[in-house]
Amino acid sequence: MSNHLIDILILTHNHKKFIANCLDTILAQKTNFSFKIIILDDCSNDGTNDILEKYKNNNKDKIELYFNETNQGVIKSVKYLSTKINSRYVTFLDGDDYWCYDNKLQKQIDFLENNPDYAGCFHDAIIKQETTGDDEYLKKTQSQWKTYSQFNKYSSDFMPWALIERNIIPTASLVFRKINLAAFMDNYTAKEFSLSWALHLEIIKNSKLKYFNETWSVYRDHPQGYSKKNKLTDFKYNNIRILENLLKDPAWNYYKADIYRSICNEYRMILKSSFKTIDSFKEYKKLLKQYSKYLKLAQKEDIKQLKDDYYYVRNNRMVE
Repeated sequence: MSNHLIDILILTHNHKKFIANCLDTILAQKTNFSFKIIILDDCSNDGTNDILEKYKNNNKDKIELYFNETNQGVIKSVKYLSTKINSRYVTFLDGDDYWCYDNKLQKQIDFLENNPDYAGCFHDAIIKQETTGDDEYLKKTQSQWKTYSQFNKYSSDFMPWALIERNIIPTASLVFRKINLAAFMDNYTAKEFSLSWALHLEIIKNSKLKYFNETWSVYRDHPQGYSKKNKLTDFKYNNIRILENLLKDPAWNYYKADIYRSICNEYRMILKSSFKTIDSFKEYKKLLKQYSKYLKLAQKEDIKQLKDDYYYVRNNRMVE
């Protein structure tokens, strides 16, 4: 059994400009428990490795360091990291993000230790824009927002339906109880797009999360970020696949209406996107047909749910 309470998992690739700041803010945490920083570098070629080796040598009791000899990508790398978990709690950071409150971990662990009915807890995050100017990159950013809470709807008790609706949890903010992450990754069939969201859905099912209305971490919005290198519609199609996979899991049976509505929203965004992303009117009509199908399913399931759950919802304090 490990003698540390939480594993801090970091996946990094070509983060030379950012990784030292990331690690410094972790090492500055004030806690009455020990923690382990587990870093996997996915074959960086910009000098990130040298910085990681220096931090490892100076913090041998706190840092485990691993390197991919070739670039493996997000899914294989997260699978590998998942095999290294050996603690009661887990949190993820990307190598370009960082924490901005030195009592963050203590506050979150204290809450989870005293509230076993929550699967995890998270907080708001600052969005730090690393690029200025009018270019194609800025069209894919959250440049108009300063924090995640400005474009996501959070509540103190954050329930599964809120996550199904694509209220995004900042990756570096979430601390959660250990789950069988390796098994989840082995069974994950969607692409790497929105992997964090899919993982958060696995964590919250059959439970809930606590939200702290505080900005304790920072998300860097920059051109090298993973989401900036792919088309928005690629994410939308993959989101639909993730949601369709939830329909196969009995744990999500109660939330079918929410899932269908979320699928509809993803299809609608594709249909409303630039025609450059849709090859022909024939393809457009095909997508419209899928949207119409799920719209009918959402309505049917919503009515069924409302008929069935009058007492269930109120007895379990699930009223929206």
